[in-house]
Amino acid sequence: MLRKDGPRSSSLREEGTIGLSPTSSGWDLVSAEKSNKAHESLMRAQGCAQERRSCSSLGFARQDSLSSSSSALAAEAVDEYHRNIEEIPDRQILDFLVQFFIAEVNWLDQLIYIPWFLAKYERWWMVEQVKLVAEVDIAILILRVCSYTSQFLPSPGYTLDKIRGVSLDVIRKTCDEAADSLAVISAAANGQGSLVRIQHLAFFGLRCQTEGNTVAFREVLSRAVRVAQSIGINSDVARLQQGMDETDKEMERRTFCNLYIWDGVLSRQLDHTAFLPKNRRPGNWPHVDGIRHGKDSEFDAPEPFTERLLQARLADFWRSMGSMQGADYDMVVAEERYDKFCSEYVSQLPRAFALVDADKRWDKRLPKLPLQRLLLHIAIYDTMYWNFRPLLLRHDFERVESPSLPTYKRVLLGSQQKALAVAALRTIEGITQLHVLLGDSHTRFAGLVISTFEAAVVLLYVCMDPMFPRDNQHQHIPPPASTTSSTDSLHAGILNLTRHACLQAVQGASKRLSMLAEMNSMADIGASTLNRLMSKLSEVSGNTRLTTNNEMIPNQHEEAGNTATASTASSQMGPTSGMGETTNWLPYDVADLRPMNHFATMSEMSTVGDIASWPTFEHPNLDSQSDFVSMNTIQRI
Repeated sequence: MLRKDGPRSSSLREEGTIGLSPTSSGWDLVSAEKSNKAHESLMRAQGCAQERRSCSSLGFARQDSLSSSSSALAAEAVDEYHRNIEEIPDRQILDFLVQFFIAEVNWLDQLIYIPWFLAKYERWWMVEQVKLVAEVDIAILILRVCSYTSQFLPSPGYTLDKIRGVSLDVIRKTCDEAADSLAVISAAANGQGSLVRIQHLAFFGLRCQTEGNTVAFREVLSRAVRVAQSIGINSDVARLQQGMDETDKEMERRTFCNLYIWDGVLSRQLDHTAFLPKNRRPGNWPHVDGIRHGKDSEFDAPEPFTERLLQARLADFWRSMGSMQGADYDMVVAEERYDKFCSEYVSQLPRAFALVDADKRWDKRLPKLPLQRLLLHIAIYDTMYWNFRPLLLRHDFERVESPSLPTYKRVLLGSQQKALAVAALRTIEGITQLHVLLGDSHTRFAGLVISTFEAAVVLLYVCMDPMFPRDNQHQHIPPPASTTSSTDSLHAGILNLTRHACLQAVQGASKRLSMLAEMNSMADIGASTLNRLMSKLSEVSGNTRLTTNNEMIPNQHEEAGNTATASTASSQMGPTSGMGETTNWLPYDVADLRPMNHFATMSEMSTVGDIASWPTFEHPNLDSQSDFVSMNTIQRI
């Protein structure tokens, strides 16, 4: 079960190695000969031959005056290292997990450059006597990658909960325990860190996130940020003096790009101050071809890292707008933020990632591109409803129909309420499409769970307004002349918004969370919270009732309420109490919105996670080494 053999074999193609092969029925363990041929082709396609020829620059002995990652280990540390390595899963299990990671998991965050990683992986297996801290860090990275990847198994393509007879739980536990022990050795020998240390900390954090422990993910992220700042990868000036090759420089930029994305998302979800400063300098962004102010090349497919860079640009834009939570909601400022977002970000998206009528000509060649597009769209709509969400806490929103409120404010608040709902609807629609592409099965993909829950809660709170959606078409304010249907993606949805569509989306979100809850504790908590809110809505709203199957359906008068007559009559004075005063359509205190902010802090852990089987890995998804080191500097969007 566990590897207690002698010197390690020299490569993934070593005789007797068991590999992972895509078949018509999914992923299977295959014979060494078949696996070796497939992997050799894969390595050539990824440019690994060139990687191995340049091991002197990519290997363990490269000196780095800042990180000192190649410091020598003391004899006691060497002995402790080998004691831990003797307990890790055997080579064939790790090969399986590494290849599954390359084919089915890496596309999510693209934290490591695959040819570089495979070169390190092969070289590490050839080391018989460890001497350098860099070798320890590579071992930790490999173990963290394998532990993280095991969270996505079993999947529809690989339905077993074992690999070569060893349970996934045992594999995960063994990898984690060894990585934890080796991390102590590495930190004691070199307190400053290295790029590889940032990477293995990041994978440790991602594993925490898949287990539902978002707070722990943020804590690990803070450690990774400190290491990044310590070795200076957040500063071009600090790294110019290191004599690094272009590959290592670009890997540092891409790694820091991911840190920037996660920092922005977590600071918003947990309502914390971000670790990293806003407005990064252009020279610090990854160098990705194919983005030229929204212009895609006529001949070149989008570079696989484009989605991550666009996510970073998204985080950078909203961070430049300042905090939107905790402050008084200014409807005019919120509208200006949205218009600025449409003109400066949405309108500059490459055609392959456009919100409306995206160019899909590369989808068949790049099977992960549709998934990446959906990831980006979900993130975009998530920030859109986050921009308008504070209006739910606006105390005078209950007077939206009161004549004492100026007409333009009533119209603007009603329009923003609809925009909030449309953005949440688009988020759920994107999640539904993504989940289908992932196999419509169980998954521990945290982004799927959190986005589903938060968007559904927004829709529920909007639907607590008995007059939603208000019919203000006769008072409609046209969008600015500069805003077109291709950039103002919420406009068409506002015109066609119905209460019934919102309730259906909430119901679908509830069913998805309930299904995922079977093997995902975070989804379990989210489903129970969402069902409780659905029950409250049924209790306080005369427009909605909850069936015995926990399904929300509108009452008959709600359907009639969608007519122009009922809407117009309602819009004159709004709902009133027996005293003739306007009633509050939000029946809860502000504290009742806490699940939206605190859901991400839930830390319960499930035992087995799985993710659906995606289209098989194809080498065009990976840029070659020559392309990687010669990418042009990106211009700001």
